[in-house]
Amino acid sequence: MTKQAWQAALADLITDPKELFVLLALSTDLLPAAYAAAEAFPLRVPRGFAARMTKGDPNDPLLRQVLPLDAELTTTVGYQRDPLQETKVNPLPGLLHKYHGRVLVTLTSVCAIHCRYCFRRYFPYQENNPGRLGWDKIMDYLHADDSISEVILSGGDPLAVNDGLLRQFSDLLSTIPHIKRLRLHTRLPVV
Repeated sequence: MTKQAWQAALADLITDPKELFVLLALSTDLLPAAYAAAEAFPLRVPRGFAARMTKGDPNDPLLRQVLPLDAELTTTVGYQRDPLQETKVNPLPGLLHKYHGRVLVTLTSVCAIHCRYCFRRYFPYQENNPGRLGWDKIMDYLHADDSISEVILSGGDPLAVNDGLLRQFSDLLSTIPHIKRLRLHTRLPVV
């Protein structure tokens, strides 16, 4: 079986700041800072996304979404690593239940693109990867609470998951009568 175009794109990401700088003809003045910030949160940019950026423009809006900068390493009073307080509403690995009537499921920690403004950059994905075996616990939780009518798949990016696994998960959700909506939080259509 050959890879689909999106899978091939994810297998060939730009992950080295120097490669991004060379590709976009950027001044290397910012390169040391880019490496330092990428050490804390890795660079991941699909080539198709980078191709839409203006060469030579360090202020290109698309570039600014993904360009690691030293400002990311600055500690600011009043800011925290878990701004949405998600670790407090995490009853099971891979499940966040913050709001009445809806839950968020993190099927994967993988994203197609690492947005520098990501509020989950410090999210403890190792402890929150439900894996295929954790799905049963998530389904039991959803079955037990008939006030939940909406499931949001997020992560990482739910569309980075194997198509077969995504179908299996959605098929399991379809057996729960009070689940009325399935939403996908994804960046893949833009990359």
